[in-house]
Amino acid sequence: MKKKMGLLGFVFFSCILIGGCGKKADGESYTVTVEQTQEQTQEQKQEKKQELETEISTKETLSISNTEETKVKDDSITMLVYTEAPNKNSSVEIQYPQFKNNDALNAMVYDKVQSLAQIDTSLFSSDARLNIDYQADVTLNNNKVVSIIFWGPSSIDDAAYSTNNLITMNVDLHSMKELNLKDLYTTNADFQAVFFEKAMFPENPVTSYDKASFPEMLKLQSPEYQTVDPFSIEGNVKFFLKPDGIVFSLPAVHATGSDHFEAQLKYSDIQQFYLLKQNLWENR
Repeated sequence: MKKKMGLLGFVFFSCILIGGCGKKADGESYTVTVEQTQEQTQEQKQEKKQELETEISTKETLSISNTEETKVKDDSITMLVYTEAPNKNSSVEIQYPQFKNNDALNAMVYDKVQSLAQIDTSLFSSDARLNIDYQADVTLNNNKVVSIIFWGPSSIDDAAYSTNNLITMNVDLHSMKELNLKDLYTTNADFQAVFFEKAMFPENPVTSYDKASFPEMLKLQSPEYQTVDPFSIEGNVKFFLKPDGIVFSLPAVHATGSDHFEAQLKYSDIQQFYLLKQNLWENR
């Protein structure tokens, strides 16, 4: 995968100057420190910085090329990379899961990935330059439901900046249909009150803001700051399931640093609003 620059490079550089921290590909925290001595030359410091950036980049990203490469997630899931661009001007790299012995689910996932790589010709010409670089993860996989997320930057033509996207896919394995939030919960005023009272930082596998920024970003989503209730617009709030809770992804203002905001709730906190007879997150 292409080496990320810009803000990511700035963060890496800041971590190196003061002794910073990050995450390995498996989620374990690690710390990077650089011993600075008076004898070090600026050239030596720069070489050390480049070595550390290369090491971190290697740990954090999945190497992909113009052809599909695979990475085994576990015994039942293989991660693939979709690279078919809509035209010669475009670049597409979308990671996606393939499930063992489930052709119907694999077909649904592939159709979803293909749709993400299309150009809306009602808004742009068919030869517009589309750039997509998405990672993916399976956040829940049991005998009832599969929850998948895709996230990363995308841009088209001469946009002033790329958009930081998060797309979710929740499939009921019995009906083989994609679930919407309204299929699972009644999101009325009481639900929203619980959401803003109980929502917590989701930790993993992806978040838009750090833990310190979370309370302020949550406040910006509340009725006090929003003229329109985010839960009142169908499809406006995305969600994905995890073993330890449900994560909601709400739109955010790009100027705040991202285009989406995630907050997690325990299933028990909103059980009273749940519509189905069986708890999808329980593997029984």
